[in-house]
Amino acid sequence: MALFERARAKQREQERETVRRALLDLRQRGQQQGAAAVVDESWQLVRHCFAELGCGDEEYAPLLFETARTSFGLHALCGQWLPATSSALALCTAVAFVEARSTKHGVPFPEGLLPGVQAMLDMSPDVAHRAGVPLAACIIAEVLTAMQLGDRTRAREMSAILGSEDALRRLHAIRRSQQETINRESRKSAVSVASAAALRSQADAMLLQDLNEVITGSENGYLHAGTTVVPAVLAASLTGRSVVYVVPGAGAGTAVRLEGPETGLTLCESITLPLLGLDAVRTQAQRVRDVLNSGERRPRLRDEAAREAFDAVAASVWQPVLEAWPDLEGGRVAVIPVGESALLPLFTTPVDGIPVCARMDLTVVPSGQALLFAGTWPRPPRRETLVVADPWYDDGAGGVLIEMTVPEAREVAALHGVDPLILRDPHPHPDSHPAMAPAPDPGTAQPPDRAADPPPAALLDGLVLRIAGADLIHLAGHGILDPENPLNSTLLLGRPTPLSALLPHDLRRGATVVLSACHLAGIGTARSAEQTGFPAAMLAMGASSVIAALWPVPDVGKTKLLMTHLHEELLRNTPPSVAVGRAVARLAGERNAAHIWGPLTHFGA
Repeated sequence: MALFERARAKQREQERETVRRALLDLRQRGQQQGAAAVVDESWQLVRHCFAELGCGDEEYAPLLFETARTSFGLHALCGQWLPATSSALALCTAVAFVEARSTKHGVPFPEGLLPGVQAMLDMSPDVAHRAGVPLAACIIAEVLTAMQLGDRTRAREMSAILGSEDALRRLHAIRRSQQETINRESRKSAVSVASAAALRSQADAMLLQDLNEVITGSENGYLHAGTTVVPAVLAASLTGRSVVYVVPGAGAGTAVRLEGPETGLTLCESITLPLLGLDAVRTQAQRVRDVLNSGERRPRLRDEAAREAFDAVAASVWQPVLEAWPDLEGGRVAVIPVGESALLPLFTTPVDGIPVCARMDLTVVPSGQALLFAGTWPRPPRRETLVVADPWYDDGAGGVLIEMTVPEAREVAALHGVDPLILRDPHPHPDSHPAMAPAPDPGTAQPPDRAADPPPAALLDGLVLRIAGADLIHLAGHGILDPENPLNSTLLLGRPTPLSALLPHDLRRGATVVLSACHLAGIGTARSAEQTGFPAAMLAMGASSVIAALWPVPDVGKTKLLMTHLHEELLRNTPPSVAVGRAVARLAGERNAAHIWGPLTHFGA
């Protein structure tokens, strides 16, 4: 028997090697003869790999990934959107399979596949829209995002969430609605297997299959790993939010709207965003970074850069979205920015002079799964508030002091009736502990002539645990975004605290986190598909709301005022997403500079 198994394994490897050689040959001939000459062969390879994976040969998952990616590119070059979308869905199957297997064996998602994931995310949702299958665009976006953080949250939380009585009731309702849609379409006249209707039926069937597996798994005490778009549909139902994916494309972008079935609205529909090309997104994001990160201190130029970004986002995203779906105005909306669109000020951009976050109850989330978690975790009935501030850069030696950080922390803490934790006070009182020093008299305070002494090591060692134990957390200090390795992005509190040091800890379920620091709403740009950064990580750690800034936060009194307005709203039990919107609208309405309130964004439920 062992000899037979070895012979069979050798034969299967030879078969896979034949596929690898065929794919290499196909790519070479495609370069020499053009895509049209080999496009049909590429699809046959995809079908072969898909069938072999379906028969249980796990080693075909990477091969399906490569063949599907090649087939997608060839069909897209030929303008054949339907088979290109089918290829993208096949690739998603491969990704979900590889991800589940990696999780099972406790290893990271294969590094070599990540560039392909990024490239597919940049192109395939727009192709699915062109094919007339918006649900496929949602499936693609959900499968191809949050690689580093998705496994962590899924393994720890998804079974409990999907197994709850309310979630199961809603899942059954979604399944009934989806089955009715499929039955209704099946009663229509027969359609070609290459038609948009057939591909929509395929996407509908994928959703129904995943719903069946999730429901069965939840009832039996286990969880199916590849729940594609199920979390996003359930999140829309549980939170009562319209979910809008914003997807840049090679030439133009796409907006995809997803609704819970109880609304009576179409489950999924999409529109073209003509001005949201990838190049335009990158150019605009870089323009803002160049001006605001350059040390340019002239408010007029900083304001012009912010308003230029607003104009671009209004024209490329919000004006076409609200024109197509005017009922979003005044509603509850969750935007999922796909790829590098997460670098745009989607939350604060004014439309007809009013920030969009004041026109609706708006939030931003990295994925439908993240919205599901954030919306499911109950907010604490009473708040245990922690306010921490450090105005110095790193060790303070030769660094830049943020003068307004300490006054901001004192004012926020006073609103909540707690003492702030001031880690390095530039104006310490001689008779008090540095972390509890009273505020100096504004009329007598002088700029410090030396760096503040570092806080006690024991205090810093316990800081992460204190953060993890609070319900409302306000952290004020310097922030550094590492675009190449976002897990190295750092909040400077007494000493550098990288995101990787925070991620292993859990926050209290439903916590609200305010990051009053520069850049920490940003994501890594090297692999933007993963949406990795402080907001996504803290939502994965248990927060329901994360409030952070995309750009540098100016060290001015108006920034302190913005944070004060925010916490005044939170004290009135205003939902955090609404509280941020009102605080932004208040400053914007008083004609304060756009670069002050423009970067603030609410993430979560």
